[in-house]
Amino acid sequence: MKKLAVLLPIVCLAVASMAAHADTLKFDNNPSGTSIGPYNLTYTNAGGSSVEQLFCMNDYLEIHTGESWGVNVLNGSAFAGSANHTTGFRYEEEAYLYSQFTGSNAGTVQHALWQIFDPSNWSNKNTASNALVSAAYGFALGNVGNVSGNSILSAATFYIYDGKGTHPECDGAPQNFVGGSPVPEPSSLMLFGSGLLVLAGVVRRKMARS
Repeated sequence: MKKLAVLLPIVCLAVASMAAHADTLKFDNNPSGTSIGPYNLTYTNAGGSSVEQLFCMNDYLEIHTGESWGVNVLNGSAFAGSANHTTGFRYEEEAYLYSQFTGSNAGTVQHALWQIFDPSNWSNKNTASNALVSAAYGFALGNVGNVSGNSILSAATFYIYDGKGTHPECDGAPQNFVGGSPVPEPSSLMLFGSGLLVLAGVVRRKMARS
């Protein structure tokens, strides 16, 4: 066990070094021709790239066509059980709101999503979006302390700005986004899987020598 314990930090360091290659998003366009999502963005990592349709979460930040930036990609389950009045709690609310998108209610969902992180902007408030926000709060409140997660959280993927600037440099931080799971899978999952495979190989060789 001591030899295996020594190998674990080595595997972790190897995985961490590969993690330096950040996942990125590039804003392509908005099919609706308005400020309402979902928007077309190109998601890229070491495994390739794909166009994803995502809703933005911050109406007070701006992005421009062709602008790209690094993101950390997190499944909604990562926020399961978050306490009230925390960022994780708000992400749970956002996951619920995303789950209510039917394809024909984009405006209602988008305004509700914007309310979570900018509740003071009255332009996002209307009867339909307010009802969704209220339901989202009830959903997140009912999940406080429940770290097992659920299908609503696992169906949502968050693309969170990594804070390292945009290209080309524009007018500050871009929005964060929520949508479905990307193709290819996020680098964090790829790296975690690679680390497990390396560790499994080490254990197998150790057993064979025994």
